[in-house]
Amino acid sequence: MNRKNFLKNSTIATAGLLLPIAVVASGQRTKKKVIVLGAGLAGLTAAWELVQAGHEVIVIEARNRSGGRVLTLREGFTSGLTAEAGAMSFNDNYFNLFRYVKLFNIPYESLKSPAIRSPGGNTVYHLRGKRIVPDNGKINWPYELKPEEREGSITNKYIQPLLDGMHDAAISNSLFDWARSIDNKTLLQLVAENGASAGAQEIIRVTTWYCDRQGKASAAWNLLPVLQSIRSKDVYSFPGGVDSLSTAFTIRLGERIRFNAEVVSIKNASNRVEVIVNRAGKQESIIGDRIVCTIPFSVLQNINITPSLSAFKKEIISGLYYTPTTRVFLEVKKSFWESNGENGSAMTDLPIGQVQKHPMIKTGREGERAILESHARGQDALQLDKMSNDDRLKFTLEQMSKVHPDVSDYYEGGISKSWQLDPYSLGAYSLFLPGQINKWLPEIIRPEGRIHFAGEHTSIYSGSMEGAIESGARAAKEINEI
Repeated sequence: MNRKNFLKNSTIATAGLLLPIAVVASGQRTKKKVIVLGAGLAGLTAAWELVQAGHEVIVIEARNRSGGRVLTLREGFTSGLTAEAGAMSFNDNYFNLFRYVKLFNIPYESLKSPAIRSPGGNTVYHLRGKRIVPDNGKINWPYELKPEEREGSITNKYIQPLLDGMHDAAISNSLFDWARSIDNKTLLQLVAENGASAGAQEIIRVTTWYCDRQGKASAAWNLLPVLQSIRSKDVYSFPGGVDSLSTAFTIRLGERIRFNAEVVSIKNASNRVEVIVNRAGKQESIIGDRIVCTIPFSVLQNINITPSLSAFKKEIISGLYYTPTTRVFLEVKKSFWESNGENGSAMTDLPIGQVQKHPMIKTGREGERAILESHARGQDALQLDKMSNDDRLKFTLEQMSKVHPDVSDYYEGGISKSWQLDPYSLGAYSLFLPGQINKWLPEIIRPEGRIHFAGEHTSIYSGSMEGAIESGARAAKEINEI
């Protein structure tokens, strides 16, 4: 099947998931008043594209800021320091994101540039009670492994064969069939069938960025981001903060965005839509022709919609899993790990999860200071949430000392962000269980009456900035072509 016919016949592909952004159509039929729910990247993209196509747009945002799960932290740190509590980076294959970066002339830098990042060094591991530093790239794994698994890379042995023969995820004619073929199993089940020992499975679960820590996601969900990134030449971020991207949209949309407006209910009539919002304790009615709903399903399930959505859509909205994620940020006086030939990052099986250094890109404003983040997911995140803020910082510092023994000597304070405790997120990102991409995703993106759906949870690239932006452009295209 050629690409044209594939895009025409594939349910997911025809939703725009594999298409470049091309929303402003020469054959626009009628000007519409569109209400966009949410000023995250999906909502901002949809709003921008609809405005460019000549429609009247109102963006409703419950928070007092734009960006959604793009969140650059500045408050709580020494002046000049920043940390990313949400999205962090992007690569060459974020084609939709790059369109806006170039359109808005937003500065970005490679994370590989030695002038921008700190000097290179080892990523530390802390597994089964042992602190492990690679020796010339070789890691002495504390697991029972087959003799051949101790030679070379575990991921090269078991993950790469799953991707061989796949083309670039953004243009691959076989993407949907490939994803469908591995959607009904978890990644660990898949590699076990290919001979991976229990120890090798644990290495994949704990030490790879793409495997969900609980090992419960669809293998397709785990590997689609890998397929998207493996042929990328570089990885990038934004000097001064990832919110540079959402801010660029926000400035251009101006007063079309209404902040501190919480959606109370939605009426999806045959000839119009009505959204009731709560602003400063007062309810307001906003009437329009169409809605772009980017509200996470974890939140949307608590909003009254009349008439009721289809039974299948309601089942998905109430059943889609959102990953608990709590990120704790410890400010330190200097990047002390560099003197040990380390880069600050770590992969661990500790309750603090993965360790990452911030800011993503040095600007010079931070001086010698830096931030160490613990990125806890799943049950580990929920356990951290039970603690007070002070106890959470104390616990994280204690655990971090196992990874970076000298951290207490340089610690100056910290803050944390729990996405599942955020009432407008109730989780960090959507996670598809086995079988759900194939069964649920076509239904997730299907409009219901005058309501169109966007957000990272509606994209084949869920959990990413690219997925959010792509989905917003797709929803705008749907409305523009009506």
